[in-house]
Amino acid sequence: MKIKMKNGDIVVIEPAYNCVSKNQVKTCTIADGEVIYTSNNKKVRLKSVELYDWLLVGWKYESVGAPKDELLEETLYARYFSYLDETYSDFIMCPKIDKVERIDGDTRRHIVHASALNYSAHHGDGPFDRIHITLTDTPENGVKINKVTIQKGISEKESAIQCRREG
Repeated sequence: MKIKMKNGDIVVIEPAYNCVSKNQVKTCTIADGEVIYTSNNKKVRLKSVELYDWLLVGWKYESVGAPKDELLEETLYARYFSYLDETYSDFIMCPKIDKVERIDGDTRRHIVHASALNYSAHHGDGPFDRIHITLTDTPENGVKINKVTIQKGISEKESAIQCRREG
């Protein structure tokens, strides 16, 4: 694995091998749980079972893309967004489900608090506005929007938190 560092240096991390020469024949076997860290042509042998395992097979099982909870929030927001009227059509950036509450402990009835930023502000025309939506979602009544508020001109820090660029 090659890693480009902030200073421009390239480091390499690779599985370590044990090599033995016998009768002018060199035989190498992988060193279980060990890796070689190379930086500026200097090699350091390290013991790290976790990194060794990840280099050999773990990376194949890494999730690619957004985390599952973020994808779930986007899916739920898209479902609920369709219930808003056209007035709020610009609020599609960085959707979040801020809180979900069960109604009387029922797993099928919820009060949902969601938020998102206005898309038009991403061009740098001004600070973002944030929509806050409170709704109920029940089998018997479907989705009912209870409250919609717009928070005008949120700070850059707040927009970064909304978009998970800062935490």
